[in-house]
Amino acid sequence: MAHMLFLGPELNRFALQMDYILGGIALKLKRSAAKEEIMKSEREGINLNAKPSGTGCVECLATGAWWLHLRRCAECGHIGCCDSSPNQHASKHNATTSHPIINSFEPGEEWFYDYRTQETFEGPKLPSPRSHSANQPAPGPEGRVPREWRSLLHE
Repeated sequence: MAHMLFLGPELNRFALQMDYILGGIALKLKRSAAKEEIMKSEREGINLNAKPSGTGCVECLATGAWWLHLRRCAECGHIGCCDSSPNQHASKHNATTSHPIINSFEPGEEWFYDYRTQETFEGPKLPSPRSHSANQPAPGPEGRVPREWRSLLHE
């Protein structure tokens, strides 16, 4: 008899509480997934939450090197130097991480480039800053660029 009392209203109350708890968890999971989807672009390889790693090529700054132009990884925010630069760190970042899309990190330029398709395209606005300072010279950084820099560029 005691067994039947537990199966009655107490079980119903327990089931309702579990349904309420599980429903709340499911709703939170749905909201979290939707929020994450909104934060990421529809195009794979663009993370709208990734902030730039700095204002210059990470590797060039660490090694005392210089760059012509800067590129920003649209997936993680890594700032690397362009393919015309002596060290080509943006493309090396793509090769080691498989992050497929870069965005220009030059003032006034907003284009994106997809390494997979080798095409440029217009993309979403990424978190600020969207470029290095207009006061920062190209090539840069100031004080590291050799006089014969033009002869050191890649075609």
